[in-house]
Amino acid sequence: MTAVTHWTGREARALREALRLSIRDFADRLGVAARTISNWESAGSEIRPRPDMQAVLDTALARASATERDRFTHLTSEVLPAAPEPDDRLPAVTADDLEQISAALEDARNYFDGDVVGQFRERLRLLARDDGSWGPRAALPAALGLVGAIDRSARTVHADLRRQLLAVGARAAEFTGWLYRDAGGRVQAAYWRDRATEWAQEAGDLAMQGYVLLRKSQAAWDDRDAPRMLTLARAAQEGPWQVPPRVRAEAAQQEARAQAMLGARLPTVEAKLREARDLLGEGDPGDHELGAAYTYPLFSVQAALCYCEAGEPERALEAHARWQAHHGFSRRDRAYFLCLMGTSLARAGQPEEAARIGLAAHDTASDVSSSRIRLELRRLVTVLRRRPDRPVAVQRLFDAVRSK
Repeated sequence: MTAVTHWTGREARALREALRLSIRDFADRLGVAARTISNWESAGSEIRPRPDMQAVLDTALARASATERDRFTHLTSEVLPAAPEPDDRLPAVTADDLEQISAALEDARNYFDGDVVGQFRERLRLLARDDGSWGPRAALPAALGLVGAIDRSARTVHADLRRQLLAVGARAAEFTGWLYRDAGGRVQAAYWRDRATEWAQEAGDLAMQGYVLLRKSQAAWDDRDAPRMLTLARAAQEGPWQVPPRVRAEAAQQEARAQAMLGARLPTVEAKLREARDLLGEGDPGDHELGAAYTYPLFSVQAALCYCEAGEPERALEAHARWQAHHGFSRRDRAYFLCLMGTSLARAGQPEEAARIGLAAHDTASDVSSSRIRLELRRLVTVLRRRPDRPVAVQRLFDAVRSK
């Protein structure tokens, strides 16, 4: 009979999935809180449940059917998706590098011939507009140069202009952190999100401080760290940040997703999604630059993730269908969303279609150097491996992902 020498979060997750239980139902069976299960799974192989829970897990496995134990053996024999390694070819930066990066640009003093704050803001706008087409490797040098120039300029101006510059710098630093997140540079991404918070505090920009909390919650999604997603999303909504309605809407959706991952009942998740949709309806994209890109099609993508995490893949596919005709997403974003849709298709029993769109996303991932897409492709492959059948398209996807 299948046996486990030492249970870790990885094996606990495999057992739950072999039993085909939600986090809440698995927690009820073991007699623990749903948050405990989520904490185990988020930590993977880095944590072992306490000794008494090791015995409880042993008992749960012993009581499983032969089919369930076979699924457990299959799952534990597969490599579960790991965090992508940062690409060493990407530029890294520390505070000491800023002067050197700045010097590579045209002397920042030239900006003072006109509206310096407007110049930097426009430069950032153009970078943000194009990053979904270029990918992080192409956009990062320009982003690093921009934050370097802002930092350098802010040292030589009077206090009022310095605060204005740092307000733009906070947005540029957050954008740089986003680029590193997309590229798989987690340490660098965290550094720049923290720099964004520091500059926003110095500039007195409360809304930006709340927005960075939302972005940190979104980064926690990459690790499927539901407890961190939940507390950060709530902090973004509840703090003194005065974030615009569209940012509050996205934070409410993020909370709904974390609730689903932690095993909340579907009505609870849907209530938070309704709140997010109502907030989205309150906000005009022109009211504030923060949250301006949050639209109904993007909300549909995120609602689909909530339903998929809640164990409702068919409902997830209905939500995915609502963004398919939207042409405003960048090539990179559309490929990422297709990966997520592929997971819903796989869980809904449509492996061939899941593999087909996974292959399309794989081609884009290589072109735009997105680690986030590659990570979601590995997660999609893990879901598809649980099926006994393996259509040709599924095998092609396995081969494509394995080759990277």
